[in-house]
Amino acid sequence: MKKIVIFLISAILMLISANLSAQTEKNQTTGCQFRFVLEDPLGFGWHPNAGITVIVDGVEYGFINLPWGTPSAEDTLLLPSGEVHFSWPDDVLFSPTKHYFEIYNSFEELIYTSPDVPGLPESFFIYQNECSECLPLSDFEGEYNQETKLINLSWVAPESGYVTGFDIYRNGVFLAHVDSTIKSYSSQTDTLETGDYKYCVVPVYPYTCDLEEKCFETYINNVGIKNYSSDIRLYPNPANNELRITNYELRITNVEILDVFGRKQKSRKAEKQNAGREMVIDISNLANGIYFVEITTEKGVITKKVIKQ
Repeated sequence: MKKIVIFLISAILMLISANLSAQTEKNQTTGCQFRFVLEDPLGFGWHPNAGITVIVDGVEYGFINLPWGTPSAEDTLLLPSGEVHFSWPDDVLFSPTKHYFEIYNSFEELIYTSPDVPGLPESFFIYQNECSECLPLSDFEGEYNQETKLINLSWVAPESGYVTGFDIYRNGVFLAHVDSTIKSYSSQTDTLETGDYKYCVVPVYPYTCDLEEKCFETYINNVGIKNYSSDIRLYPNPANNELRITNYELRITNVEILDVFGRKQKSRKAEKQNAGREMVIDISNLANGIYFVEITTEKGVITKKVIKQ
């Protein structure tokens, strides 16, 4: 009897371990992000058992629910390639007067809207998710030109057509975002302090990817040069209506605000009366989100990230 109990306990522990491993593997899955817009026009929230079960190739990846007392909410799931089944619990009657939802794929395309009539089939929607493979850069090259004080990076874009752009990092800190049509980048170094520097380029996809960085490392010798980029202040951040930029070490000549795709949204030249040491930019008409501020000084261009909310 004792052996049977030990065997059963061991079997249960193995099953729990296997389920945890499967859950961990699922949670770490690289995939396309799907967005769910959930609403309850009456404002009571959904029935506790009501929700959208999401299954890909037989594996459950999530359960989307609108909590009781919540009139509307959004939720997201990372889903890999495969046949996606969206289903509604059998024991819950769907009613368009109480439940409403929309499903968007990673390209923000509306792929499903809940019906106008009560009731949903067991598997109310099947979608073939083609989450393109995340591919790294190829033919990546970097060089440091001592005479011009420029870091020059070049690369060949991945064959995947879903790349939306490229993020450039210096020593792990975001430096700039360039559009998917650009295959090179140059950065001025004459304002950097002497030391080792690592420049990396990462392709950006509309879904989550775990990619190995392509990097160029070099030693820059600028004896006596202060890192002026650290003296530039961008505030408030997050910003709402106005963005202030100050730099009392260098003269600011121009400021451009770019969206995440590298498209110019705002541009302003420095005013002579304040010698370009401080600038105030009206951003009230920009949509909420992440933007990149390119600040041109007498020593080069410095890029900062700002959040508009």
